[in-house]
This record gives sequence, structure tokens and C-alpha cells, in this order.
Amino acid sequence: MADRTRLWPVLLATALGFLILCSLGMWQLQRLAWKEGLIATLTARMAEDPLPLAEALKRFAAGEDVEYLKVIAKGELDTAHPLYKQTVFYDMPGWEGLAPFQSDNAGQVLVDLGGTDQYGLVPKPVPEILGVVRLHHLGRGYFDAANNATKNQWFWWDLTAMHKAAGMKEGSPLIILQALGNESGFQASPAKVELSNNHLGYAITWFGMAAALLGVAAAFVFQRGRRYGIAP
Repeated sequence: MADRTRLWPVLLATALGFLILCSLGMWQLQRLAWKEGLIATLTARMAEDPLPLAEALKRFAAGEDVEYLKVIAKGELDTAHPLYKQTVFYDMPGWEGLAPFQSDNAGQVLVDLGGTDQYGLVPKPVPEILGVVRLHHLGRGYFDAANNATKNQWFWWDLTAMHKAAGMKEGSPLIILQALGNESGFQASPAKVELSNNHLGYAITWFGMAAALLGVAAAFVFQRGRRYGIAP
């Protein structure tokens, strides 16, 4: 009887752990559905007709979600103050060219013109930008090198420091206008929704741990039962 009694704490702990692990798995499935819906929304947003930059910035100032909103603006690209951010260009280390764009009626924005394998490539003037709004508000990643404003080498999106280095006006919106195509000399990157979506893998992990916990508990109970000739 004493041995049988000692099995019940194991069974209760197993049941509790199983419920917790399954709950975490279900939560990740809910996150998966939310993330897939968000990706679909942003992808559809990029397929819409472009809005004037002034309208997009008005929505941004009002607190609306403008990420991946397609916009168009006429104005002048400041080719005297380009910035260079490290990127991957045709599977090799390269540089993204960024430059301030003075729009005709919406102030200044910083434009991501695209990639090149030539550090220091000076962008050519362009009178119009068609692009999508990017916020780049995640900050510095764990493995990102420190930005070097003095050498004009950038490794993560510090928009405040980038604005200052590019000589932009104070109060310019902290967004990046990612060009969808231009003749600046840089190759514009294809616009795609860049959101990590690993929730299915996480869900499988949690459910797998729950199944493993049941297996270990069952083996333990079976072994104890054979040893003492008892049932749980």
C-alpha cells in the first residue's frame, strides 16, 4: 500500500505538467493563426495602390499602423549625405544605400535605395520615389556590431542616429521608405513581409514535450508496478 501511495504524487505532477505543456502548445497555435493573419494583411497592403507620402505620414502621426503601406512621393534626393548599412547582396556581403529625400509637400524621409557591392557608391538623383513604409523599430540585435557613424558604417537600424548623420531636419518621421525601384545606381530589394513565424515549431516542441512526459511517467509507473506487483 505504501508503494502504491508513493505513485500518486508522480501521477499528479505528470498530469499538471502535461496540462501546462499542452496549454503552451495551444497558445503557440493561437499565435500562429494571429501571425499568419498579420502577414496576410501586410502582404495585401503592399498590393494596394500607392498613397501620397503626405497621407501616409499623417496616418503615422495619428498613431495608425503604416508598416508596409505603399506610398509615392515627388521631390529631390540628397545625394551629398548617403549612408551605408551592411546587408547581403547576391549572397555576399554588401551595402544598402540610404539618403534623405526632400518631398515636395511632406518634409524629409530617409530612403533605403537598395543594395550594392560597392561601399561608397554615390546615389544618382531621382525625382520620385515609390516605396513601402518600414519602421525598423526593433533596435540592436544580440549579434549586431556597433554602428560607426564616424566611418559611415551602419549595422543595425538606429534611425535617430542615422537622421543626425544624414543631416536631416529635427522632427523628421522615424521611418524608412524602402524603394521598390529607382535609377539611383542601387538595386532595390524586393519588398516582402519580414516577420518571424516560428510558432508552429514552438507548438510542436511543447506538444512533443508533453508526449515525452507521459512516456516517462508511464515507464516509471510500469517499472514500479512490475517490481512490487501493484497497479497505480
